Amino acid sequence: MNYSTTIRTLLVALAAVGLLGLTACDQTIDKDPEQSLPIGQVFQDVAGAQSALTGAYSGLQANGVYGGFQVMAGDFTADIANFDGSFTTWQQAAAFNVSSTHGPTENIWDDHYDVINRANLIIENVPNLEGADQSQIDDLVGQAKFVRALSYFNLVRWFAQPYEPGTSNDQAGVILQTDGVQSTDPDFNQPRASVGEIYEQIRTDLEDAISRLDVKAERIRAGQAVANALLAKVSLYQGRYDEARNRADAVITNPNFELSEDPTVPYANESNPEIVFSTSFSSIDNSGTNDFMSSFYLPSDFGGRGDITANSQFLSGAESGDRRATPSSGLGLSPDNPGPAIKGNNLLYAYADGGGTSAAWTNKWTNPNFGDDMPVLRVAEMYLIRAEGRVRGSGSASDARADVNAIRNRAGLSNVSSSLSGQDLIDEIIRQRRYELAFEGDRRHDLQRLGRPITSSGGTVQPGASQRILPIPAREIEVNDALDQNSQNPGY
Repeated sequence: MNYSTTIRTLLVALAAVGLLGLTACDQTIDKDPEQSLPIGQVFQDVAGAQSALTGAYSGLQANGVYGGFQVMAGDFTADIANFDGSFTTWQQAAAFNVSSTHGPTENIWDDHYDVINRANLIIENVPNLEGADQSQIDDLVGQAKFVRALSYFNLVRWFAQPYEPGTSNDQAGVILQTDGVQSTDPDFNQPRASVGEIYEQIRTDLEDAISRLDVKAERIRAGQAVANALLAKVSLYQGRYDEARNRADAVITNPNFELSEDPTVPYANESNPEIVFSTSFSSIDNSGTNDFMSSFYLPSDFGGRGDITANSQFLSGAESGDRRATPSSGLGLSPDNPGPAIKGNNLLYAYADGGGTSAAWTNKWTNPNFGDDMPVLRVAEMYLIRAEGRVRGSGSASDARADVNAIRNRAGLSNVSSSLSGQDLIDEIIRQRRYELAFEGDRRHDLQRLGRPITSSGGTVQPGASQRILPIPAREIEVNDALDQNSQNPGY
């Protein structure tokens, strides 16, 4: 594997909390380390290991992870948003016309493997810390395994064909690297593991994390409940529906979490108990970058680029009165009066940027200083996972309807029919996922796991089409002796 970018000296800068990986969004560059410390000095004591863990979480802020393109592309390459900006590579993504040298694709690959390598070094070195008791070791290792599992879950969904329940899942996945790398030694070259092997590693990491971590809930650090929530989602993708239901239920019934009564609240208050896990950002983290979500989702009049708005499919497909898809209007917004962070009572607001045609803008990304946290797991999604698990598994349709109604009611919608069941109920759950998780990077992955057409403003890719998954970066194939062109995804 090519670790020339992935090791980027996590070794000090592991504690540098967040400036790594945030570069101009339409280019890919090698990010060579500016300073480093030997591994032995980083993992000299518990304090050093905790700094290394902070660095692993900081890696999640990179553009290719939760700091930019990956999140937005999950929606503007699907039926949620339009990309109207000038970046050619983003236009290519929206039109399903990426190549193996596509810069943002390389960022997704490199930035996730950077995080994985940071986690690997923690997992390897923490058990040998001098003066650490078992509880400290468990906490550090458990959190690192959560971070690694989350990273692999993202990678396998972007770069590999979906998991197929009941099959061998021997289709090519991504590179499975669980050893920490401190150099670019070619001995670390690895072939692609299968999709089944990647999911097995994800499950193993999360199950071990759950066994190690405290029950306490966390918002920007992994506790037992956070790992359980991610495993609920992973189980859904694997078709392990009863497990998905049960794990989601454990999160929903955890007294530290609750579904907000108002759908705008989790975005107005990032400490809201609906947030199970989020990647934390501040204006300091994003100093000097223009590739953060609010940069693209905010009108230029309000300090953003104004490049991404809700598309017509999203708006026309919504039920009347849905607070997640009905733009608040008549707010008197102007360049001199951009309004509060949450503009109006809904999750969309209407505004004519630059005095042009009015468009619908999301209220989820409104901080002009680029300080919005990225919600990765929310209680609302746990309700929908539990509902889908109940319908597809051995649960009750009545209970599934109750879960769906909880999400619908807070969005301003009435209950579903008391007779709704079977595939019609599943379709309603997927519809609620579309509107509940909009602008959070989920939609494309959902359509992929369901085997449904993926339609953006630039085109449609049917199940089986090559552009439904991203290419392995050409540079990876060039420098990795275990890969050749036969290792590439078909069509690239």
